[in-house]
Amino acid sequence: MQGKIVTREELVRLREELRSAGKRVGFTSGVFDIVHPGHVEYLEQARAQVDVLLVGLNSDSSVKANKGETRPIVPQRARAEVAAGLQAVDYVFIFSERNNNLNIELIKPDVYLKAGDYSPDQLTSKKIVESYGGEVKLVPFRAGLSTTEIIEKIALMAQSEEGQQIIYERRPAIFVDRDGTINEHVEYLSDPKLFREISGGLAALARLRELGYRIIVVTNQPGIGLGYFSREDLFAVNREMLKQASQAGCAIDKIYFCSHSKADNCECRKPSPYFLKRAEQELNIDLSKSFMIGDMSPDIQFGKNGGCRTVLVKTGRGGEDGICQVAPDYEAPNLAEAAAWIEKQGVVVAGPYHSVATEGLSLNDKALAANKKFATTIGHDFNTLLGSILGCAALIGQKTSSADGVSSVSDVLEILRKAANRGLVLSKKLLGIAARDNEGQRTRRSLRSCVEMVVELVASSRGGECQLEVLCPQDVEVELADFTVVQMLLELCQNSLESMQALPERFILFHIDRVQLSGDAKLLDLTPGVYGRISIVDHGDGVNDGQRETILQPAFLTNTRELQGGLGRSILMAQNVMKRHGGTLVLASRREAGTNIALYFPVVAE
Repeated sequence: MQGKIVTREELVRLREELRSAGKRVGFTSGVFDIVHPGHVEYLEQARAQVDVLLVGLNSDSSVKANKGETRPIVPQRARAEVAAGLQAVDYVFIFSERNNNLNIELIKPDVYLKAGDYSPDQLTSKKIVESYGGEVKLVPFRAGLSTTEIIEKIALMAQSEEGQQIIYERRPAIFVDRDGTINEHVEYLSDPKLFREISGGLAALARLRELGYRIIVVTNQPGIGLGYFSREDLFAVNREMLKQASQAGCAIDKIYFCSHSKADNCECRKPSPYFLKRAEQELNIDLSKSFMIGDMSPDIQFGKNGGCRTVLVKTGRGGEDGICQVAPDYEAPNLAEAAAWIEKQGVVVAGPYHSVATEGLSLNDKALAANKKFATTIGHDFNTLLGSILGCAALIGQKTSSADGVSSVSDVLEILRKAANRGLVLSKKLLGIAARDNEGQRTRRSLRSCVEMVVELVASSRGGECQLEVLCPQDVEVELADFTVVQMLLELCQNSLESMQALPERFILFHIDRVQLSGDAKLLDLTPGVYGRISIVDHGDGVNDGQRETILQPAFLTNTRELQGGLGRSILMAQNVMKRHGGTLVLASRREAGTNIALYFPVVAE
């Protein structure tokens, strides 16, 4: 086995010996991460067509670039040893390029073998092979076998064994294609700068979400499997979509994507209903009341295969692809019109959308201890800032020409300005904490004015770090303890900023509206009536399932090791503040999709 693993340079010299001996040499390549029967069958069929089979193995770095940081599962040397151990393989070498052009130019195999059921003319390497008289052959790959799918199934099984941490209320969903439906079609879109929403689509989805539907994006992305772009490129485009969705007031519940090409014959590529069935299980979706919207016939067939009603939009491909022979339930000029038609169908939804309400916590001893520690931390930070202010003041009093390391008065003043602004924000926080002891003194206040004060404070202290926007289709007056609520909102903003600290662009949306709660009030542990709602939406890391389970427990707030990336900090305090105001806090968050925190305040009687 060891003698089978060679370098590419060694293989080039060996190739000449094989040619001199009259051997018909074949070459193929792959990742071979978790080897399964499909790999073995493919290599045996390839070996049957040649005298000697050479296998190129993608290096760890090239696999990460193509499939993401979590791959490969098995390191390159171990993968090479497994491939070399197969009887059908004669020699194995490792390469780092993203395609086989250089391999073919150097080795010049008699036959270049590729897995798939498409035309050889689609291969960019075909001209190179034919230029020296070689031949390209395609070898079918057994359907239903994929390393990626095996890994995903393992993850789902592990999640199942741990037990579902989130219990979703049964709801219908709007399944929607991405490219050509939500945004303008761009072939193999990988640059977020080219993501352009088709006007009105995201706002229309926001309206459907208000009616109670979950919003789930399902997209085929074969460019990843073909090596045109990486998963990180896809995530960058999705992040831009989520940012624009937040600006439109739309929270997307889930994004499913298939990274395989048609040749992979995977089970997750549309029109297979694989992701519909996953959503049904993972998000408790009622498929019989759900809709699928897309611009291609596989989108429509996908919806039909899962028992959904379907809408074809005439944007993007406009259904002219000719892949599936299927008729939609309705045709619309664009996503906005599709949403309008769905709203008219009068599907009975369980009521306005919300995530499962978090259970309230009384102010027990642990919660009080957590709040005390939180206040102590603020006091420590404030003391440190005061030290910076006093130190800078002392430095300004010295001659700037002295050899004490001070470069200029402007540098010192900039330090002083930042410290003073942070001191202003901390003062507001401390005042808010002090106000807890006098909760009876509340004032009638519009939620918009309260949010605008918070935006002003964040902008003055963290200016340039984040774009802030307030959407207020309907202002609401409530009774609240000013400083307490302002401090709470400041801390929730801090959560969002920390969760987005690794992103080049940061965006927080405040959405203020009035909602009527009737049957839904019981689920939220509220009294039926009219409530003012502040939604704080970001596009940061989100909260994972394990953190969601403990996020409102005092032990979580006091465990500093858990307070990383803005996840969980001040959520307990905010929930307690909302309970004392007669309202509640609802948390909706998914990894890599951001967080939406909704605060419900009872409206003052007119």
